[in-house]
Amino acid sequence: MLLAGKDGELKLLSGTTLSLTVLFCEMDFTGPTSRPLTDETLMMNRGVFSTDAHYIEGNDEPRYAPVPITFSCRLNDTLNTRALIDWISGVTNIGGTTTVYSTKGTTTIDGNTLPDFYTGATASSDTVSGVSSKYAYNVEMQWDGTNDICMRYNEVYFKPGEQSITESADGLMLSVSGEVYGDVTRIAGFTAGYSDIG
Repeated sequence: MLLAGKDGELKLLSGTTLSLTVLFCEMDFTGPTSRPLTDETLMMNRGVFSTDAHYIEGNDEPRYAPVPITFSCRLNDTLNTRALIDWISGVTNIGGTTTVYSTKGTTTIDGNTLPDFYTGATASSDTVSGVSSKYAYNVEMQWDGTNDICMRYNEVYFKPGEQSITESADGLMLSVSGEVYGDVTRIAGFTAGYSDIG
């Protein structure tokens, strides 16, 4: 059996036990299968390879830099679709009644807990104050087949203003781009214990 986008699901998870699961039609998903590793540089004796040649590891920036994910899908006229558009547009209140919370600062890479987004500093000191206006969420994808494929993307930030809806003669297409700040892992199935909005 072939894995097909029409047989998959997307699940957004809030920083609480709230989630949104969306079945999709004509999904076009692109995302990494793991986080990048640090660079390695070969050190030689004045550019000449010898038995003393060795590698040194570069800085951690490639390991911790956000990696992109994108997807597009045809929209159905359902409450879940409307909630999905609210969720990725940067609001923290879905449909005016349901509050979602950021997952930023809740996951680790190589045992290091990632910080929350910058929340601003007071004019008189460098201390952090307030709450960030940026929210990140966990995203899980599942492609159904004889052997399902499931991926989890932690701390995904959807930039407001970069998500779009395109009208065509046969429907509406939603195009989404996000940045994965947390880890990328393969999972056996969707995370249990969440209450779906829909």
